Amino acid sequence: MPAVLYAADVVCPMSGPPLPHGGVLVEGRRIVDVGAVADLAPRATRIHEVHGVLLPGLVNAHTALEYTDAAVLAVPGPAHAWLRALEGMTGSWSDEAWSRSAYRGVQQALRAGSTTVGDVVRRGPAVPAASRAGLAGDSWVQVTMVDVEHADSVAAQVEHALGLPAKGRRVGIAPHSPSLLGTGVLQALAALAQRMAAPLHVEAAETQGEVAALRSGEGPLAAWAREHAYAFEWLDGGTDLSPMRYLDACGALGPHTSVVHAVFADVLEARLLADRGASVVCCPRANTLRSAGDAPLERYADAGVRLALGTGSTASVPDLDLLAEAAAWVALARRREMMFWPSSVGPITLEEQAIRLATVDGAWAMGWGGQAGVLEPGRSADLLGVEITTKPETAYRDLVEQGPGRQVLTVLAGVRTARRSSADEPWPEIDPA
Repeated sequence: MPAVLYAADVVCPMSGPPLPHGGVLVEGRRIVDVGAVADLAPRATRIHEVHGVLLPGLVNAHTALEYTDAAVLAVPGPAHAWLRALEGMTGSWSDEAWSRSAYRGVQQALRAGSTTVGDVVRRGPAVPAASRAGLAGDSWVQVTMVDVEHADSVAAQVEHALGLPAKGRRVGIAPHSPSLLGTGVLQALAALAQRMAAPLHVEAAETQGEVAALRSGEGPLAAWAREHAYAFEWLDGGTDLSPMRYLDACGALGPHTSVVHAVFADVLEARLLADRGASVVCCPRANTLRSAGDAPLERYADAGVRLALGTGSTASVPDLDLLAEAAAWVALARRREMMFWPSSVGPITLEEQAIRLATVDGAWAMGWGGQAGVLEPGRSADLLGVEITTKPETAYRDLVEQGPGRQVLTVLAGVRTARRSSADEPWPEIDPA
């Protein structure tokens, strides 16, 4: 079988230190070797060079690809107002419009270098779109704005959806969010996920409105629920619980749970997440646009909570660029007065940790560690090329500081799915599916 060598000034395999003048040798769908270009070139029939860095395909742990064409909504504003606008805009979309939006989302993710994606699915077309493209990861069935009146029928529909084919992807459940669901509904979804060993992906502890709704049954989200005549149990005086403790009381925290945003968590709640084996998906850019606040990274670091990075949809943020999210995460960590990140080998730079969250650490946090996040022989040939000026000693910092928007090559299972000759050359328009 012909061997293709992808070469770069620096290769970051994420299973070891960055390599100077490195390469990744690919045969078919698999990586067969990683090392110095001088050693690998004689075995290659073709060589593709990147003037910059090669690293594993990125791991975007939170997207909503079907909302891609609602990009006009990615502006600053409170979460409850954004929710109203999103429902108003997409409420009139046809099935064809949802499919086009999902297709464009997949293409944008590939151009940004993501080869593994966790995706919240509202209507359905994003599942076959992601599968056809070969994206690894999870597709989570979104459940939102459901109260006790419709609990049984919705649970049956979700259970049916969990059994539908989704080639190359796991199917799970995305309750969105505790303040947009009845208590009994959330409990039933958590029990269903546990019974079927399905991943549970919960957007929670994101805004003060959510905190007020669950704790006391007040605030803008509670007012919105009353306006729409939802019979959420917590509307009757609240639960006197924080979002994290409420999730735990509903049985929704466990080793198959990822909590998105998680801006509000005290020290004991961070420990609770770690004890339950749940992971946290950080979305700092979306949190900034929604004025939600900063995730308490130092508490998660001290407790040993597993973290990943996610962009959200382009209805929430300007793009699906996980390197831009990594840069925002570093800025967030510095705002939290962190200088280094504690790791199993000792303190590492925030920039290195950010790239690890976008690759190997994020993959393990989401349950995808066996298939994504590192460049090693035998692994799927999922690669990203980023055009920057760098050297091994500064590669992680340079990826964070220079890398956003500089992706030039994405290889997925040995196939070049997105490429351009230069990072200064704009991507062409995405044709409709």
